[in-house]
Amino acid sequence: MPFRLFLTALAALMMPVGSPGAESPPSLKKDVAYVENGHARQKLDLRLPADPKGAPVVLWIHGGGWVTGGKENPPIAALTARGYVVASMNYRFSTQAPFPAQLEDARAAVKWLRTHQADYGYDGKRIAAWGHSAGGTMVSLIGARQDQGTEVQAVVNFSGPTDFGLIIKDAIAGGYDERLDTSINLVAMLLGGPVKNKLPLGLEASPVTHVTAKSAPSLLVFGAKDTLVTPVQGTNLFTAMKKAGATVELLALPNTGHNSVNKETVERALVWTDRALGVKR
Repeated sequence: MPFRLFLTALAALMMPVGSPGAESPPSLKKDVAYVENGHARQKLDLRLPADPKGAPVVLWIHGGGWVTGGKENPPIAALTARGYVVASMNYRFSTQAPFPAQLEDARAAVKWLRTHQADYGYDGKRIAAWGHSAGGTMVSLIGARQDQGTEVQAVVNFSGPTDFGLIIKDAIAGGYDERLDTSINLVAMLLGGPVKNKLPLGLEASPVTHVTAKSAPSLLVFGAKDTLVTPVQGTNLFTAMKKAGATVELLALPNTGHNSVNKETVERALVWTDRALGVKR
């Protein structure tokens, strides 16, 4: 598939099914800079429920192959209706800065949320990071690492790659052509060069590399019919977290492709996140 057509299709996959993001939230703080004097894309939108006092937070990180997409369409209706604050962030594309720029941005957004909790009244010690596709990679990465000052308390990864080492090794073994294989091209762009030269950085960018017993509780949502991010990416992280003694659940969707964000999975993720954050209804 031509690269531009692929990006168009990828952008369409990121639109929430049923358009739950179309409803206006009670309060919206738009284009808040989470890095002072930073890049134009280092901004987030903050959506507050009617009463944000003590509310838990969901940080939403969009997909798009690290080259497209935006913060405008998180699954907010269900989240704000349940009393969550929703922070939906943009981050630097791989065409603007290769990895680890995207990780740095995700960590900066979490740090901003923790630092500014008193300004908005929410609970900065109850942050769940949700993300789809490329965003799923980033939420699993920050959740696996749990770097000091940017810890999150729960992670929901919708169809995000978790093991670039496997992707790179399979590509090399299969005699890949980055000009023809769009998925490998996206990974090469993320890592800043041909994947055959980027295995160490690919491992560093992989959530499976960083799993410990202290990694954040995680829900992994993967479609069995996903040909862009194959289900083994979910099972590999699930297995690594189980082996490390971390808390993890795998939601395998037998009739779903890459677009694993829909009304049913968002509801199931909400129930799981409530439990992970100790939210009582």
